Amino acid sequence: MRFPWRWMGALVVLTVLGGCRTVPVQVSPQAPELRFSGRVDRGDPQGPRLSWGGTSLTVRFTGTSLGLRLLDMPKVQEYAPNRFRFSVDGGPFRDLYVGEGRLLYRVAEGLPEGVHVLRLEKETESVVGETQFLGLELDPGARLLPAPPGLSRRIEFVGDSGLTGFGVEGKNELCTFNAETQRNSLTWASLTAQALGAEASFIAFSGKGVAVNYSNDPTPTLPRLYERALPYREDSRWNFKSWVPDAVVIQLGSNDFWKEHPGEERFRGAYRALVDDIRGRYPGAHIVCVLSGSITDAYPKDLNARTHARALISGVVEALRQAGDARVHFVEVPPRLEDEGLGCSWHPSRKTHQRVSEQMIPLLREVLGWK
Repeated sequence: MRFPWRWMGALVVLTVLGGCRTVPVQVSPQAPELRFSGRVDRGDPQGPRLSWGGTSLTVRFTGTSLGLRLLDMPKVQEYAPNRFRFSVDGGPFRDLYVGEGRLLYRVAEGLPEGVHVLRLEKETESVVGETQFLGLELDPGARLLPAPPGLSRRIEFVGDSGLTGFGVEGKNELCTFNAETQRNSLTWASLTAQALGAEASFIAFSGKGVAVNYSNDPTPTLPRLYERALPYREDSRWNFKSWVPDAVVIQLGSNDFWKEHPGEERFRGAYRALVDDIRGRYPGAHIVCVLSGSITDAYPKDLNARTHARALISGVVEALRQAGDARVHFVEVPPRLEDEGLGCSWHPSRKTHQRVSEQMIPLLREVLGWK
């Protein structure tokens, strides 16, 4: 069942494709002036497809209005629709939930004549589904211009629900997963990248582990999804040469220790293989391995999950450094503070993400030598 239409701060007019306007400028979804950030699959000639949270589109155009053509393709119907946010000319972001079918979303109207910039970002993660971009509609006589260049600094974040914004806007731990409480832009990773002036790419998927997924889910673990542009499609391969980060930040392990120890050799081997894979693709990048604050010694009872995860992850990092890789680092994020509360299903709250960001900003500045 779909969520009821609640546009949460934005009045968006929907028009079924093929409506009554006859003279607007139609912009191809493959137009070279468009700039996507994050992993996008361009294999379909009808338009690029995006799935990972945080993936964005930047558009520069003339005229007084802009319409987006989108097609939502939910993976799990009960989680639909996908949630985006958009901003025009650097103004406040507003929310956009993508409806069913091929629709035109008039996200900007009544603008002053001149040049304008739209920024569109995906807030929900891949489990909600893919969205296909089908093009733009501009005013009669308006033009699409080359988008502003991307930021020169780049960070790739690899993780689980702790990096997807799962439940970050939930009232407490009793709510469950839904698009209305998930917001990628409020994660500590997104806040950190913004503060550092870096373009971010997010390869994060709730429930995924390094060696074992949550609840022993038999679907692929995160390392197996890492090479994909669209995580649910085995044939959707990402071109790693198209976007090379300065740093890759890994926050995984919470789901491996969800109930029991995954096994030292199994976890260590899988984690080392992931780091080796990343190093092989990005020889010059810094790799930062984060012990998540969500891993604690208190739960599961008597497992001492944090103690074991710390030893295993830091051990992988130390072995690599001793072998001569000075660009791999171990970082420990303290567990949540009592007054920070919880998001849905015991996930980090907005306050926790903010605190972790405040810790990670100076740390990454020092590691990367960024002023």
